[in-house]
Amino acid sequence: MGKAVFMTKAIILIKASLIASLVINSSLLKAAEPEGPDMLITLEDALEHHLILKIKTSLKGKTAYDKQIRKDLTKFYQNRDRKPIWFENDKLTKQAHLIIKEIKNGAEYGMNVSDIKFPSDTSIEGTSEQKANAELMMSRAVLEYARRAKGGQLIPQQISRALDNKPEYLEPITVLNAVSNSSDLKETLKGFHPKHEQFWALKEQLDLLRNATGSVKPIVKIPAGRVIRPFDRHPHIALLRKRLNVIVPTKNGKALYPEDSYDSDLIKAVKKFQAANNIRATGIINKTTRARMNKGKPNREAQILANMERWRWVPTEFGNYHVRVNIPEYLVRVVKNEKIIHQERVVTGKIKHATPSFSDVMETVVLNPYWNVPQSIIWNEMNGVAPKGYEGRVVNGRVFIRQPPGPRNALGRVKFLFPNKHSVYLHDTPSKSLFKRTRRAFSHGCIRVRDPLKLAEVILASEGFNRKAINARVAARRNLHIPLKTKVPVHLTYFTMWVNDDGKVNYFNDIYRHDRKVIAALNGRPLGLEPRQRINKRPKVVKKKPKKTNNFYTLFFN
Repeated sequence: MGKAVFMTKAIILIKASLIASLVINSSLLKAAEPEGPDMLITLEDALEHHLILKIKTSLKGKTAYDKQIRKDLTKFYQNRDRKPIWFENDKLTKQAHLIIKEIKNGAEYGMNVSDIKFPSDTSIEGTSEQKANAELMMSRAVLEYARRAKGGQLIPQQISRALDNKPEYLEPITVLNAVSNSSDLKETLKGFHPKHEQFWALKEQLDLLRNATGSVKPIVKIPAGRVIRPFDRHPHIALLRKRLNVIVPTKNGKALYPEDSYDSDLIKAVKKFQAANNIRATGIINKTTRARMNKGKPNREAQILANMERWRWVPTEFGNYHVRVNIPEYLVRVVKNEKIIHQERVVTGKIKHATPSFSDVMETVVLNPYWNVPQSIIWNEMNGVAPKGYEGRVVNGRVFIRQPPGPRNALGRVKFLFPNKHSVYLHDTPSKSLFKRTRRAFSHGCIRVRDPLKLAEVILASEGFNRKAINARVAARRNLHIPLKTKVPVHLTYFTMWVNDDGKVNYFNDIYRHDRKVIAALNGRPLGLEPRQRINKRPKVVKKKPKKTNNFYTLFFN
C-alpha cells in the first residue's frame, strides 16, 4: 500500500515538473504551431527561407526561358546570401522607386507595360512570406521589362506563319546583376533595347510624331466618277491637286494651263501615291485609287510601333558581313562593315505564298542548279505528272519531279542556299520582265534576284572565284555546288519603314498585312494565323501505260 502511494506521489511530482518546464519554455509550444518557424529563427532567416522556396514553387512557367528565370533567380539570391535588394526596413529602396518610374516610362520606347506589377511599401509590411513575395515581384518586373525590351512583347509565330524570327533574350542573372550594380538606372534599362540604328531612328520618329502640335487638316475627298486617264481634263482634277498638294506650274505669275488639266507633275504624284498604297502605279484614277485616297493617311504611330516590335525580333548582331533582304522593299543588300557593297532588285512571294522572315546562314552557291519541284506545286499545278523536259520518279509511293539545268530552268543559272525548314533561297530566274514592276510579289516564296551572277561574284570573291571563272562554269551547263568556307549570315526581314541618314522616312507596301496583324496583337486583339497551304491531292504512284510499239509483227499479228 505504501509503495502504491509513493508511486502516485512520484507521478504527480513529475507532471508538475513538466508543466512548470513548459510554462517557462513556452516558445517550445509555439514552435509546434504553424507559425512556429518565425519564433524559432529570426525574421531575416525566415525571409531567406521563403525567398528561395517561393522561387521554386510560385514560378511555374514551362518555357525554356521560364526555367532559366527560376535557375538564375535562385543563383542570384544565393550569391547574395539570400538577402533582399529592393527593400530595407520594410520600405522600398530609392533604387526600387527609380526602377519602377523608368519601367512605367516604357511607352517612350514603344512598349506596353501597363500589366507589369510592382510591390508597394504597404505590401512589404507583414510576414516573411509576404516580404518574399514583394521582393520577387520586383525582380520579376525588372526581368519582364528586359525580356520585352530585348525580345519583344509578342511571339512572332503566333502572329503569322510567315513570321519565323527567333527573338533573343538577355540572361536573367545578367539583367539582375546589371540593375543591382547600376549607377545610372535609366541608361542601364535603355541598354536592354535593340542596338540597331534603325530602331533608335524609329524611336526619334515616334517622339516627333507624339510631340507634334497643331490640328490635323481634314483630307480632300475625291467624289465617285468616270475613270480619269493621264492628260485628261476633268473637274475632279482640281480636287486631286489639293489632295496631293500639287499646284499648276506658272510662268511670269500666270498658270501655264487650267487647274483641271491632268499634267505630268500630277501624274507622277498619283503614281507615287499608288505605289505607296499597294496599287499598280498606272496614273489612272479609278474606283480603287479614289477609295484609297478617301481613307486618309495611315496611322503612322501604330506603324512605327509595329516596326519597332519587329526590330526586337531580329538577331542582336547582323554580322560584319551579311546578306539582308527587306521583303516589302523588294531589295537584297550585301553589307560589309555597316556599308552596303551591293544592292539589287528582287521578286518575293505572292500573298498566298508569303516569303517568311527569319535569319540563317548561307552555306552553298549552286551554279546550273536543278529545280526540285515542291510537293504543293507537283499536286496543285502539275497534277502529279512531270511536264515535258522535267524528270520524274516515284520513291516509296511518293512522286518527285525536278527540272534539269538549262536556259529554261525556273531557278536560272545560280541559286544561293541557306538550308531552312521553309525551303526558301535566293536564285536566278529566266523571267526578267517582272523586275520592272514596282510591286514585285510573284514567286512561290523564294527570292528571285535580277542579276544573280553579280551577286555570285560578290559572294564568291572570298572563295577565289572572279566573274570570268563563274561565267566559264555557268557556260559549261554542269551542275556545280560551291561550299562556302566562310558562311554568310542571311537575314530575311519585314520592315515597312526605313529612316534615311537625313531623317527622311521611306514607306513600303505592307504586302502581307503584317503591320495590321502586329498592331492588332499589340492592342490585345490578335487576328489569328492564316490557314496552312493545302495540297489538292495526296501523293500517289502515277502508273503510265506502256506505249505500243508499231513494228511489223504488231501491225499484222496483234
